[in-house]
Amino acid sequence: MKRNPEDMRALKELCFLYLHKADYHKAIEYGERLFKIGYEKQDYKFGILYAHIGLGQAYIMLGDSTAINHLGQAKLLAESEKNDSALCSIYNGMGLYASNIHRDYYSALHYFFEGIEATHRCQYQELEAILLGNISSIYYLKDDPTGLTYSLQIYELGHQLNSAYLIFIRALNASYMYYLLHEYDKALPYIQEAEFIMKQNEYYNQGNVYAIYGMIEFAKGNREQAVEYYKKGLSLNDINQTSYKVLLLNEYAKALAEEGRNKEAIDLLFQALSFTKEENCEIHRNKVITTLSACYENMGQYVEALTWQRKLQQETDSIFNTDKEKVLSELRIKYDTEHQANEIKKGKLALLQKEKKEQALMGTLVIILLVVFALWYRYKRQNQLYTRIVCQHQEAIRKEQQLREVITSLRAQQESVSASSPMSEKYAASSLTNEKKNSLFQRLEKLMQEDAVYKENFLTKERVADLLGTNRTYLSQVINEQTQQNFTQYINNYRINEAIRLLSDPETDLPLKAVAAEVGFNSMSTFYKIFQNTVGVPPKQYRNKVMSMHKNA
Repeated sequence: MKRNPEDMRALKELCFLYLHKADYHKAIEYGERLFKIGYEKQDYKFGILYAHIGLGQAYIMLGDSTAINHLGQAKLLAESEKNDSALCSIYNGMGLYASNIHRDYYSALHYFFEGIEATHRCQYQELEAILLGNISSIYYLKDDPTGLTYSLQIYELGHQLNSAYLIFIRALNASYMYYLLHEYDKALPYIQEAEFIMKQNEYYNQGNVYAIYGMIEFAKGNREQAVEYYKKGLSLNDINQTSYKVLLLNEYAKALAEEGRNKEAIDLLFQALSFTKEENCEIHRNKVITTLSACYENMGQYVEALTWQRKLQQETDSIFNTDKEKVLSELRIKYDTEHQANEIKKGKLALLQKEKKEQALMGTLVIILLVVFALWYRYKRQNQLYTRIVCQHQEAIRKEQQLREVITSLRAQQESVSASSPMSEKYAASSLTNEKKNSLFQRLEKLMQEDAVYKENFLTKERVADLLGTNRTYLSQVINEQTQQNFTQYINNYRINEAIRLLSDPETDLPLKAVAAEVGFNSMSTFYKIFQNTVGVPPKQYRNKVMSMHKNA
């Protein structure tokens, strides 16, 4: 660079080197220099194209949504030039954007598999390994040990290519997959290798290594050692990626909660939530909310625990999307099929001429088996998804009932105390204080849970306001502030939960039309649509799955 500061290829290599080292500000510095020189020379095919790719990926890791503009420009240039090598990196970046910014793991996997197809067209083995590694990282983020296969595959490929970056990322992912499988003795050698490579190459994002170290030690019962790792990781927050800060704070909070230090844990968890919003990174947010709800439950604050549990359900509804699961299954089977075919081709190449007929028969058999397997696998995945949804809702019904019983008891005690100090129930003459807001919302919840007014078919906001002795404006304000929903969404949430309860009872044989009317819906089409969008399964299939599980119990 000293001899030729306008060497665009050197600038591109430096930009991508710092991306691998997780020094994203340095990557942006070289990416902007590459863009400036490319623009001056009107070099769209290389300079501007790879500047957009490098800048897009760097901005993604910093939580900057402008990254998608760079990747979009790069995609247009690469497609116009039919540059599959560049498309590999672009699809990789778009996958990272979907997972890091929007927590949309299904779209991320779709982009990564698109990138793998591009690597096959241009024979770009190293980037194929990076894409496969990012696929294993998605399974890491989903807490799904299925990704272990990809992690080990790329771990071996990283050693073959002598790539420290590939070995580091895949060793990190493999250690976490073994942690999920509770095979801690297998997890430790991988995390130790990841730490060694991290220090040797001065990688910036070191927090993830210490987070996984701590999680393994905590699972083995070594709480003090785990806390030391969490503190060590948090001391590096100036250079840590946002998702690693959030993970470290969440795991540290879990360790504090186990000691009964729930208030300290809650402070850490709110700090983690602020990171997810301020730095535009949704990764691990669901884990933080789950831990937060558990801490409030430990402290006996059941209303807060239930509120956060509902918030978690609202934020994760999109996870249980049947169509996305089906697409994901098809993409995974497609890749696995191609990978197996390539392995067979490599292993049998020397015998191809002598065993041509046998190869043809074997190929046909493999295709038939793969087709049968694909059909069976798709059916199994859908069946597992429906079963998982039903089980989760039945468990949620049980937990919510327990919480409601405790809340009812506490509410009765509170009402007996407040009866001796009467206060106005009307808010029309004065502004709502926080105390009055909480009181109004508690009475609203009681009206829903004990009097079940949501079952009225023509329930209006005016009707509920009259029952509570308040006005529409205050009612709307309290619902919005407490639940982040409008009046209709709030009422429909209760109706759907009641419908789930009815349909989860195998002894209930009410027709679906009667169920819809019973919980307050006037239209079957509205009931079907809201149930499907909320639960992820049509009501008829939900009931069928409940009956099937009951018969097999």
